[in-house]
Amino acid sequence: MASPKFHIAIVGGGIGGLAAAICFARHFDISVEIFEAAKEFSEVGAGIGVWPRIWRILKLLGLDEDLERLHAVRPTHDLSDVFIFRKADQLIGQDFYKLTTRGSFLRYHRADVLQVLIDHLPERFPTHFNRRLATYRRLRNGKIELQFRDGLVTTCDILIGSDGVKSVVRQTMLAEQAHEAGVGGRASEAIAILRSAKPRWTGILAYRALVPTERLLAYRDAHPEDKIRVPEHNSIPVMYMGQHVNVVVYPISSGKFINVGAFHANEELAGTPFPGPWVTHVSNQELLDAHAGWESELQAILKCIDCPSRWAVHTVPKLKSWTHKRVVLLGDAAHAMSPQQASGAGQAIEDAFLLSTLLGHKSTNLSNVQTALQIYDTVRRPIAEEVAERSLENGRLFGLQLAGFDADDEPDRLPEIGEAVKQNWSWTWMTTVDSSVQKAVNMLESVHLGITKSHL
Repeated sequence: MASPKFHIAIVGGGIGGLAAAICFARHFDISVEIFEAAKEFSEVGAGIGVWPRIWRILKLLGLDEDLERLHAVRPTHDLSDVFIFRKADQLIGQDFYKLTTRGSFLRYHRADVLQVLIDHLPERFPTHFNRRLATYRRLRNGKIELQFRDGLVTTCDILIGSDGVKSVVRQTMLAEQAHEAGVGGRASEAIAILRSAKPRWTGILAYRALVPTERLLAYRDAHPEDKIRVPEHNSIPVMYMGQHVNVVVYPISSGKFINVGAFHANEELAGTPFPGPWVTHVSNQELLDAHAGWESELQAILKCIDCPSRWAVHTVPKLKSWTHKRVVLLGDAAHAMSPQQASGAGQAIEDAFLLSTLLGHKSTNLSNVQTALQIYDTVRRPIAEEVAERSLENGRLFGLQLAGFDADDEPDRLPEIGEAVKQNWSWTWMTTVDSSVQKAVNMLESVHLGITKSHL
């Protein structure tokens, strides 16, 4: 077998990193190694949503059959009811809108999706656990030297940072960019680059938990007077909404568990340092106190939670570029976003698919690979930045924040919130990644054709 045209190191074995490896498996002239900081592949968080735009990619990668076995609802391109919006920050809740989309919104346990990705990793791509990157440096021969905290040193031709919101790859890459800007006399640019290296708190706190469905059923039977709706395996997810607060509830794992995510937003705190650990376990009483006065149906769900976790939701500021001299970012390392469009993991999968398409193209080699990386940055970065903005806007709408509207005084106008959400979210079922892929490939082939002609 001929030697590969280049060797890629993927730092970070979450959904984005593993999706990238599976995408590269389509190209037998590329070798890949995965370096994961943890002792095994694992995912934080509970639920993950898959919209039609992302399902199309997963199907192209051959993951659809295994994923279908995880979900009680089969994917469809027909009109689907995907969310019930309910005003719940009152003693008697009120359903006010049903979100209907063209195609399914599939919900999974993150760990189940991760296992499907693991099962599809090619054996020819070695994986290294307990490898936490300390930094990287460039060698004279053009290779990139990776230095890990445990002392391991290795090299690669291309480094992909998929190491999350606190990405070491991002921080090192931006330090490089800032240094070059400073040496070039662009001090203000260097300062701006360094400021964008650190994640920023959105002002959002998220409480997350899984509830065994059996536990909520037992609670319902013990309190028939509350008339509690228990999510079943094929139930439509419910968004319980209040002022600056929303709680999303839906079944996962074929109805065995109920995913709960409660989001509390204070935009005045956005950009300020979060005082304490970003992720911590809290008492159930803290969660109940945060929803005091809400309807009994939601209260019942929250009472069935044992040990909720509280997350300070951080995002990555807009970056000038996702790539620099054969180093490139993917997923949360490039564009960590708030979760209110259920699209963070999906955007990482889109990154992986487009990046692998460009690097796997027959015209891409080690001498021109940076051109392919620049095209990836040019095409993908604006899309992910827009999704990040839409995610924050969804959060405002879920918190009943609409200009000129008071949800308590004008309940008849609540459906306007639903329509605004639908418009803001419609790209997930109305568009595909195809146009981006075609645009990127056309750009790459145009550049390659121009280079070829110049040598004739």
